[in-house]
Amino acid sequence: MTEGYLRSAQQGDVRAQFYLGALYAQGIGVAQSDVEAFRWFLSAAERGHAQARLVTGEMYAIGRGAAKSNVDAYKWASAAATNANPADTQRSAQRLLDLLAGRMTGAEVAEGKQRAQSIALSSGQVAVNPPAESSPVTTDRRRGAEYDRLTDAINRNPQDADAYYKRGNVLARLREYDLAGKDFGRAIELNPRDAQAYNNRCWVNVALRLGQMAISDCDEALRLRSDYADAYDSRGLANLMLGRLDPAISDFNEALRLKPRLATSLYGRGLAYKRQGRTSAGNADMKAATVIDPVIREELESYGIR
Repeated sequence: MTEGYLRSAQQGDVRAQFYLGALYAQGIGVAQSDVEAFRWFLSAAERGHAQARLVTGEMYAIGRGAAKSNVDAYKWASAAATNANPADTQRSAQRLLDLLAGRMTGAEVAEGKQRAQSIALSSGQVAVNPPAESSPVTTDRRRGAEYDRLTDAINRNPQDADAYYKRGNVLARLREYDLAGKDFGRAIELNPRDAQAYNNRCWVNVALRLGQMAISDCDEALRLRSDYADAYDSRGLANLMLGRLDPAISDFNEALRLKPRLATSLYGRGLAYKRQGRTSAGNADMKAATVIDPVIREELESYGIR
């Protein structure tokens, strides 16, 4: 089967190129290779595949399969954010642009926009040009006493990794995922061995529909803690979101081995089974999950997982 995709990809079939990138990314039917995955994603991106453009931007952003480059990440995220692309891809690309703008200089953003314009001109699309600076933190509503307390702690000690981590959790509960991701990122900078911070940033990247970045964070969480059930669960959701059903099921299985009543993994595995045509097994898992957590369906659907 892989040989057929390879022949089609070599002949310029953009969908085959994207699928081949996904196979190499997860090592399904081929030896796992981030470099080969990136090569095929980039080839599909250059031919206008919207999701490939987003994934290419993510891989540049995290330095997976290619040297890390915020400018090139911005270029491809801008290309993925055009109005010609599906709405879900546009939203995820815009979130990636917001994250990138928060860690880039004005000159770097300008260069990223210029490179994006070259793609837009060649394809006849209009490039999206978000503000160079990241948006200021809104203060139009209170986030609660815990948020205020943690912010005071950070103001007193900007090196307090635990305060950033806990404030990220508050923001994630409020569904302010962009800001939560930034706090988890700061916690990781201050404490690079915090597996929980990596897992929680993986989760918010799932919520932001930045699947490749989510998987990278979960991989690091599992490198630090190989028995971390929640990280398998989060990575399973990221794989499910990206349509990588076998890796998703493998992750959910491992999560459930470590934590048998993990409702998200049960429900996620059920969804994956149903997509594979294993309807009976899928329904059984989803029913068991709702017994454990009656609102699990609504929760996952709120993240776009259905």
